[in-house]
Amino acid sequence: MKKMSKVLLLCVILAVLTACGREATLAGNLAQDITMNTGGSQRDAEKGGDNKEDGEAEQETEVSDCGKQKEEGAFSFVYEGVTLTPGEFFDQSALPGYSDVAEVPSCAFDGNDKVYDYEVFELTAYIEEDGERVYSVYFIDPNMPTTEGLCLGDTVDDMKSLYGEGYEAEGTACTYTRGETLLIIITRNDIVVSIEYRLDR
Repeated sequence: MKKMSKVLLLCVILAVLTACGREATLAGNLAQDITMNTGGSQRDAEKGGDNKEDGEAEQETEVSDCGKQKEEGAFSFVYEGVTLTPGEFFDQSALPGYSDVAEVPSCAFDGNDKVYDYEVFELTAYIEEDGERVYSVYFIDPNMPTTEGLCLGDTVDDMKSLYGEGYEAEGTACTYTRGETLLIIITRNDIVVSIEYRLDR
């Protein structure tokens, strides 16, 4: 039963993340990480990891559209003391711990983007004349929390308790908006399977 659920999870992730070719690869990596980390998120382990009955776990949660609520300010992700805000300058010398960097055709801008692989997340930067700016931060490690504390593997209730119900729902994606930044959370069967900070463009 668990194996079938994991296969279904992979199929859904691959179907949803179609904006760019790179996202299909990221979805595959995410599905592999979630498969290997069957104990759920770090938060679940600390809470004692309450498990649902198999029948209940297979029921797909329908998240209602609560209407897009645009808040002031911006979403930012803090990693090793460095604040990463979509649309703001990215100084790679301040965060040198990436294992790989690649240039890929941009999905939202002219020219190429740079994708930095930090193993626990991928950062995409778009290139301007005055330097690089953060376009998105895509989570890979189930134990990597957002600035507010949400992890892959957490529940929709966890999401709502941290961010409220002022999100826009489209399919399985829940999008929160602050200023010109987005926090996009994809869920499946009441579980968070994808987290991405992104510039609203």
